[in-house]
This record gives sequence, C-alpha cells and structure tokens, in this order.
Amino acid sequence: MEHLRCVVERITYQNADNGYTVLKCAVKNYSDLVTVVGTMPDTHVGSVLSLEGMWKMDAKYGRQFLVEKFEETLPATVYGIEKYLGSGLVKGVGPKFAKKIVETFGKETLNVIEDTPEELLKKFPEHARSNDEDGIYYALRELKYI
Repeated sequence: MEHLRCVVERITYQNADNGYTVLKCAVKNYSDLVTVVGTMPDTHVGSVLSLEGMWKMDAKYGRQFLVEKFEETLPATVYGIEKYLGSGLVKGVGPKFAKKIVETFGKETLNVIEDTPEELLKKFPEHARSNDEDGIYYALRELKYI
C-alpha cells in the first residue's frame, strides 16, 4: 500500500448516496494533477488529504490512485491554507478574500482563526459584522466545529 498527501483542486464526481468520489489533486513532486478515486464522502475543494491506496491504470481514464483509506488533515502550507479557506467551506470567504487573509497571516492563518479571530476583524473590518450570522467572525467560529 502506498501513501499520498494531496490538496483537492477539483471534484470531478461525487455520489452523495455512497460517497464514491473522483478528485483531481495537487501532489508534491507531480507536475500534473493526480486523479484520485474511491469512497471519500464529504470531501471539499481545498481539503488536504492523507491517502493510503494503490496506483491503477484505467483503460478509459488512465493512471489513478485508488483510495482504500483516507483522512482529512489541516493544511500545512500557505498554498493549502489558501485553497482550504477559499473553497467555499466558509461562508463569505471566496478565493480572493482567502488570498488576502493568507497574505496577511501566512502559515499562522489557521492559528489566528482558532485562537484570536478578532485579529481578522481588525485587519478586515469590512467583513466584521461579528453579531451577524453573515459575518466572517461567525462563519470562522462555525468552521471550528466542522
């Protein structure tokens, strides 16, 4: 069994009933996106996955990594954090705002969100609305419970 760590770039297919998923993922030391297939329910674009499985050659779709076991982990790189936040998982944070957040806090972004989210409000007051369910503060607090 082989191990792969990747960032989900695109979800090509996802069956809500059985969790079967086809992903395109960025993997370190691979120039092209890697196709990953298997049962991975509730996977989102920007997720960082730790995978166990094996490579297979599909006659129609080419080389794919067939997942037998997976675990979602928090992103460890600035790139991964930006993709994770900009994936639509957090209401009010799209790719552009995620980029601004990560440019401001760098690798500490997730720690800021977890420990001192008020720093986000100071840096980005236009997104404050801390008492509003549509505000970034509320959305980031909810992210902790996902």
